[in-house]
Amino acid sequence: MSIHPKFQPSDVRTRFDRFIEAIEKRQVLRLQYLGEMCVKHAREVPASIGFTDQTGNLRSSIGYMIFKNGVAIHEGFEQVGEGSEGVMAGQALAKRVGSKHTEGIALVVTAGMKYAIHLESKGRDVLTSAESLAKQELPKMVEELKKNIRKALTE
Repeated sequence: MSIHPKFQPSDVRTRFDRFIEAIEKRQVLRLQYLGEMCVKHAREVPASIGFTDQTGNLRSSIGYMIFKNGVAIHEGFEQVGEGSEGVMAGQALAKRVGSKHTEGIALVVTAGMKYAIHLESKGRDVLTSAESLAKQELPKMVEELKKNIRKALTE
């Protein structure tokens, strides 16, 4: 007597692919949340340690994009005041950086105006504390995702 499966090898592949898609979707959602946290934090840095808005361009250039295999799949930029130039500069910088990440999923947080680096070099906080926040929160998010994956595998 032999044992015959009631499924095709393609069924296994399909189920595995769906599982990977679900994990990627959760990764993207977590990165969206982290991107929003970083942008909110950076935009709320007090002028005394950050910068003042004269045109709204620098604050508008602070945003994020999520990339999958080098292709933008989500973004979070918002115009502040008359800062339409800032939005475009932030998006352009994020695309330039993110398109280089051709494998996997990447979060890119930017301050796209060219003078952002000048302010940072003078000790002003444009994105520095937002980067620290990301470094602090990302490992927690990854651990939570791993825990959820392990739980899904044992169910």
